[in-house]
Amino acid sequence: MWWCIAAALLVLAAVLYVRGKWVLPWRELHRLVVHIARGEQPATFLVSGNPHAWRIGVALEDMLTRERTLQRDLGEARVEIRGIFAALRDAVVVVDAEQRVRFSNSVFEQLFAGREIPAGATLLDALRDADIAEAVQKTLREGAVSSLDITRDDKTFALSAVPMQDNRGALTGAIAILHDITELKQTDRIRRDFVANLSHELRTPLSIFRGNLETLIDDEELSDEERRYIYAVMQRHANRLIRLLQDLLTLSRLESSETRLELKPIDVDAFLRRVARDWSDRIQQKRLLLRVQTASNLPHFAGDEFRLEQVLHNLLDNATNYSPVAGEIVLGAEIRGDRIVLSVRDEGPGIPPADLPRIFERFYRVDKARSRDLGSTGLGLSIVKHIAQLHGGDVHAESDLGKGTTVALSLPVEHSRGVTKFT
Repeated sequence: MWWCIAAALLVLAAVLYVRGKWVLPWRELHRLVVHIARGEQPATFLVSGNPHAWRIGVALEDMLTRERTLQRDLGEARVEIRGIFAALRDAVVVVDAEQRVRFSNSVFEQLFAGREIPAGATLLDALRDADIAEAVQKTLREGAVSSLDITRDDKTFALSAVPMQDNRGALTGAIAILHDITELKQTDRIRRDFVANLSHELRTPLSIFRGNLETLIDDEELSDEERRYIYAVMQRHANRLIRLLQDLLTLSRLESSETRLELKPIDVDAFLRRVARDWSDRIQQKRLLLRVQTASNLPHFAGDEFRLEQVLHNLLDNATNYSPVAGEIVLGAEIRGDRIVLSVRDEGPGIPPADLPRIFERFYRVDKARSRDLGSTGLGLSIVKHIAQLHGGDVHAESDLGKGTTVALSLPVEHSRGVTKFT
């Protein structure tokens, strides 16, 4: 009897030892693994009873700590990457090897999708834009960079699609970047137009010089009257060339970064009346009426009087050339908010709406033939625009066909260069 009891106790002790040494530690390890798999934080990682299980628990704790550190770092990196892409002015989209969108920044979505693009959508379904989809598909197919210029809503974009590869060199997707090159295209067009227009402006008088000189040299029987006529023609075109070169030099100086304004307080009403007196003879020759119209509350403001005289002389020259006989020109000034507005209004034929946005470009003329006949170099309004910008202001034109045109110069009363309002 006692032997049976002793055997039973021995078996029970063995069972308890095995349970505490091998069963319970592994159950605790199973519980830890379940908590970790659920993303939960176990109360403790200490496993008693078995040194092997204890070491595994410590390893699990270390693994969980590293995993959470990695997740935090990945989350911060993801936020930083999204922040960088969101701050980019370029449109960016990333697709996988099947052209499914993995990421797109807000610029891309606003410009090409008009909505947020859900992750996993195919690029063609998200955009309905075959050009972009075909460029990306070409990159995925050939594994090489593809480039394309596309135009959407009066904007031009340079598209570059670049393949992405993993560590083994396998193609995993592509990233497409679309850079807005609208301003570059416009600048290039203006440059080409400038070169072409300048060549044309110089070719015409030089051709006339050459033809008249050949006539003077080859024809010894010319009468004095014919010679005087040829000299007058050459003098007129020489004067036109001189005006053109003077305007080009003026424009070059205004565009130079070294240009400085000589600012001083200007009495606007007295300034406009003095300019009007300078034009009295020419105004009378064409039987025009030049009226100065200024507001009563005009303050003195800081400006470069010489440059502003250039502005008004250019605007009055245009107004005089295009005004009908006995027409009226109004030289005005008023306050609009924190700006003083100088304007010249005429009763000429007006400017078509399609031409208004371009009249301040160099050499741009609405009526090219008539402008040349009147001696215009095509640079006057460009000079006006640059002088306005140097003063921290701007210039714009309003026109009604058959009724006239108003060109207004808007200047800050308190100038940004540190010279404030004078009273």
